[in-house]
Amino acid sequence: MTARPVQSLRVRLVLGLSLTICLVWSGVAIWQFTNMQRELRTLLDDRLIASARMVVGIVQQFQQAELAAAPRASNDALVSVIGRDGVACEVSLVRSEVDILPIARTNNIPDMASAGSAGFGQITKGGKQWRTYVLEDKGVRVATADRLDVRDQLVQTFVRTLVLPFVLALAVILLLTWWMGTRSLRPLQRLREELVQRPPHDPTPVQSGRDVKELAPLVDSLNQLLARMDASMEHERRWTADAAHELRTPLTAIKTHVQVAQLTLAAGSNNASPDKAANALRQAGEGIDHMHATLEQLLQLARVESASAGEARATVGTGIAQAFRLACSQSLQRAENERIQLPSPPLDAAEIPADPAAWQAIQLPLPPALLACAITNLIDNALRHHQGPAPVSAALRWQADAAGPGTVEVCVRDEGPGLTPAECEQALRRFWRKSSSSPGSGLGLTIVRRIAESAHGTLTLEPAEPGLRARLCLPALAVTSSAAKD
Repeated sequence: MTARPVQSLRVRLVLGLSLTICLVWSGVAIWQFTNMQRELRTLLDDRLIASARMVVGIVQQFQQAELAAAPRASNDALVSVIGRDGVACEVSLVRSEVDILPIARTNNIPDMASAGSAGFGQITKGGKQWRTYVLEDKGVRVATADRLDVRDQLVQTFVRTLVLPFVLALAVILLLTWWMGTRSLRPLQRLREELVQRPPHDPTPVQSGRDVKELAPLVDSLNQLLARMDASMEHERRWTADAAHELRTPLTAIKTHVQVAQLTLAAGSNNASPDKAANALRQAGEGIDHMHATLEQLLQLARVESASAGEARATVGTGIAQAFRLACSQSLQRAENERIQLPSPPLDAAEIPADPAAWQAIQLPLPPALLACAITNLIDNALRHHQGPAPVSAALRWQADAAGPGTVEVCVRDEGPGLTPAECEQALRRFWRKSSSSPGSGLGLTIVRRIAESAHGTLTLEPAEPGLRARLCLPALAVTSSAAKD
């Protein structure tokens, strides 16, 4: 599998912000420049209108006859002031619709008699386009004009004047964005440095980033993960230590018994020597059997814990009752092999309801092997500690619930020495035994508890006076069509 290239969060953040700023800034700038161009052209048009009105006001101060008889130079002087500001002007007397007499005109401008009636227009002279405005008032016709290329040049100059500050401001914003992005990511850098410098088995909470609102949930989750890992490692350390202790004890006993047997056989032909050696070897064999049983339960517990994390197959319908019956037969066979003294019959097992069809509507979130393993350990524990004349009772019940499929309960009761309420809680811990002489390895109930937890169920121990009652409660699930086929 090809490794994905490492992506920089800082680069992605800065590029994203920069792109957003550029798009927004460019949109605003385009709108602003377009609006300013329109406003500038409107101002230039207003200048033409204002110039025409000013000239009309000046002309109307004279009598039309005087204007007609006045020297041409005097009339030219009348519009020279306007011509200096880039606005061309032509003054005419309107005698009729077809008789228009120009009396003054700015030099080097086109004949604006073709400009048309009052209002804005456009004329061309020498390849140059002119924007014109015509105003007629009381027989006086004033036409003002300016060149469109001069207008465009003015607009371009204005735009260039604004573009440079815009580009500089955008560059400064991008640099500030990069600086702020780098500064904002410093808490992540400090968090990384703290984690890199941390020793491998240091479970202390991480402090970097807790003062940052966005990083606080991540740091809290990381601290919770560290706490769970520390608890898990501590759990495994205790488990390893307890397992080593439980295995060391029978190994030491086995070694001692074998040495006794060797020394006894080497001592001579005394009649008591063979019996003593045989007794020592028998005790060594019992120690081997105990160690073998402990190893089997340790492996069983490891399989249970690994299966609870990855096993998803369920026990459906009559498979629940079949697992119960299999567990009962296995426990009786094991008790017989271990020569445990039991009443006759040793076990009273009942399925409630006994009808197999009644189990078809439910399933348990456990594989059949784990369900049988849990029930087997409960019955084994009861058979080892049972002392009364009555048989050990084991019952499989299904408690229906109106809100759902209900609960499957396995109840096992013995008449042994029993446990106090405080001892009932301790009995669920690994390798716990009421006394060193108690049978078993102290792992059976732990295995059942782990199986129950993997299915979101519970295991409870209750004093039964006499004896002990163990209740395994597992929440049932509604059976599906696919599960029913399995």
